[in-house]
Amino acid sequence: MIENWDRFPNNIAEVLGPIKRNSFTFNYSRFEVWQGGVCIYRGDSNGQIIAKLVNNDLHVTIDDIMINNHIIKQFTFKEISTNGDRVMWSKDIFNTSDKVEYNNPDISSLFFINEKLTKVTYTIHNPNTLVEFYS
Repeated sequence: MIENWDRFPNNIAEVLGPIKRNSFTFNYSRFEVWQGGVCIYRGDSNGQIIAKLVNNDLHVTIDDIMINNHIIKQFTFKEISTNGDRVMWSKDIFNTSDKVEYNNPDISSLFFINEKLTKVTYTIHNPNTLVEFYS
């Protein structure tokens, strides 16, 4: 199914100007965990992602026993970008440090339909994993 996501200008790491940063709470009803193009785990859950701005950084908490074997409970992003169909939060979008941590997301993508957040994804590079949450 092709989603009709809201569109955003391509503004990676705010090189074209500032992007408004917002805290959010995302209530999800299901999730999927992908590795190597294969869904290795999925489930239904009445979980919640809480993301709060602290000194312009996004502090994220996902406290859900259904998923915490695949993604750590708390992590932080410092960079924001917009890229086509998503708002992206990242730790090091240009990979200047080459630092990755186990089950710690490096990039998050927020997808909106009619300005409503409907999907949140986390890209993890150790191990190479994509975790998707759906409303």
